[in-house]
Amino acid sequence: MNKDTIRKAAILGVGFISHSHAEALRYCGIPICAVVDSSEKAAEDFARKWGIRTYGTEEELLFSDEISAVHICTPPHTHYPIIKKLLQAKKHVLCEKPLCLDPAEARELAGLAAASGLTCGINLNVRFHQTSDRMKSLVQDPSFGPLRLVHGQYLQQFHLLPCPFGWRYRPEIAGPMRAVTEIGTHWFDIIQYVTGTEITEVSSLFGNFHPQRILRDNVMYPDNSGKDERIEVSSEDAALITFRLSNGAIGSVTLSEVSHGYTNYLSYEITGDNMTAGWNSQEMNTLYFSRGNGQKTVECDGFGNGFNDSFRRLIQSFYFGSKDTGLPDCPTFEEGAKIVRLCGAVYESAQKNGGWVHV
Repeated sequence: MNKDTIRKAAILGVGFISHSHAEALRYCGIPICAVVDSSEKAAEDFARKWGIRTYGTEEELLFSDEISAVHICTPPHTHYPIIKKLLQAKKHVLCEKPLCLDPAEARELAGLAAASGLTCGINLNVRFHQTSDRMKSLVQDPSFGPLRLVHGQYLQQFHLLPCPFGWRYRPEIAGPMRAVTEIGTHWFDIIQYVTGTEITEVSSLFGNFHPQRILRDNVMYPDNSGKDERIEVSSEDAALITFRLSNGAIGSVTLSEVSHGYTNYLSYEITGDNMTAGWNSQEMNTLYFSRGNGQKTVECDGFGNGFNDSFRRLIQSFYFGSKDTGLPDCPTFEEGAKIVRLCGAVYESAQKNGGWVHV
């Protein structure tokens, strides 16, 4: 997409992340023409907050001729049918991850997007931290040496009990996984982006620490065998994943949504024959590296950025392109489809008690 094709944007879904979309669109000077949500009141509240004149529950509002791009901020099970209709209507699409739940549907959407010539992107904003480009240049420079080892973690505390019950616990809406698709997607993407390789084989173990829970006033608690309503949760609270990369390197990641004290902590470290380099999201403008047997060198970007800045940079890249902005390319539907396939392999391995599965 370029400036000449921009008209106005629309947003589908008004959950937490949609506000980040709206803020970034405003920052980039992209008018928001309409917002649609299954709740009339939620759509109205969102429209009032962001000064959007058109709102409602009908998807037809997204297909107005004045709308050029639609931001998909709804649960994963809704993505495939609405994106397919939007592409047929010649709308550019920016979709929240994951692209969809079924690898075959993801491949179809990637093919439709490529054939359409439209701009279609996935919100994988971690690669838009300024430090990510510095890490990429370090790791892919010949002086780093061949890649040998990649490891890291993505830890959050939002699903510690007690916590609210919502769509993420309903497999018909969110799919069979939780930690892998919610936070693992970001970790997989940044590793593949920085290293320029792909994860080709996985071995996974899942931890579901409270499969039986009680539900009281829409809040989940550990099952205490009381008289409250009981529910069963089948998705993972945490995952341990070992993998191989396309260049022969090995790696591992710990994903957890029940780690006390961590609001949002993504970290990774990459080792080559000559160097090791690492980064984490709690010190997002700092990276470190070591050469040979030398001491650790720490670089801090005094003009770095934060989460909102990474989101703005992604939106800029989506609308104006990497050529005009000097930013990384917005993650494509093809990249999104590969991550859907990767997540599927992770799930298959976990069902086989850690057996190795090719992606």
